[in-house]
Amino acid sequence: MDNLVGCALMPHPPLMVPEVGKNELIQIQATVDAATRVAELLKEGNPQTVVIITPHGPVFEDAVTVSIHPRLRGNMAQFGAPDATLGFETDNLLIKHIIRNCQRLGINLTEMTDDTAKNYRIPLELDHGAFVPLYYLAKAGFKGQIVHLSMGMLAYEEMYTFGKAVQSAISHVDKRVAVIASGDLSHRLTPDAPAGFSPKGAEFDRQLVAALENVDVKTLLAMDRNLIEEAGECGLRPVFFLLGIMGGLDAELAVSSYEGPFGVGYAVIAFKIKGKK
Repeated sequence: MDNLVGCALMPHPPLMVPEVGKNELIQIQATVDAATRVAELLKEGNPQTVVIITPHGPVFEDAVTVSIHPRLRGNMAQFGAPDATLGFETDNLLIKHIIRNCQRLGINLTEMTDDTAKNYRIPLELDHGAFVPLYYLAKAGFKGQIVHLSMGMLAYEEMYTFGKAVQSAISHVDKRVAVIASGDLSHRLTPDAPAGFSPKGAEFDRQLVAALENVDVKTLLAMDRNLIEEAGECGLRPVFFLLGIMGGLDAELAVSSYEGPFGVGYAVIAFKIKGKK
């Protein structure tokens, strides 16, 4: 599989966007530097399409979602920076292959069209979970197409299978593709963390980072469910999706960074894909 140029887990704190973070950006400098390296690494592979999965788009209990619109836009207006804007064309060809593979594998996939978005009163745009990683890709020079996916509250095994479905879809298009899973880790690392403090937050992050660095889905599936519940995370299902994307492939760890200065774990972990194992 030569057309998958790279995969990465990237966090999405709005503060990572300089127009939002301003002077506070220095407090997450390690994350900013790692995200910049990942964006440059992926850009070196000259991707024509970036597939991104986010936990902050339209999230359903029983389905994953793909946004169907010729062009998706977004901005940071809700975080005080309306001038920070992005817009990308949608890769409808790859989406067709994803839909077909989900049907074949029994993955419940909702197509978020204009009409569906209106029915659910959901804005059909780039949410901040997608915006922040794509901001760094755009800064590195990426001007290609995207596929905007939103996770569902599905079983972890099913999110992994969804990743396998998208991997297969990528293999059937004649273009170079990069994949980004957007997700923050524990939101409970410190007493002033957004979700309050849990001593298990740091342990969850340690186990997840180690499992992802080793592309070890079995260890992650065996993780204690109480530990997961205590962590207060939004990145585990996107990580299972990413592991599905890399399933059966030779993935070489290229970038790894972790910090949690605001009580939320930010991991930046990227891989070069060298083909099938």
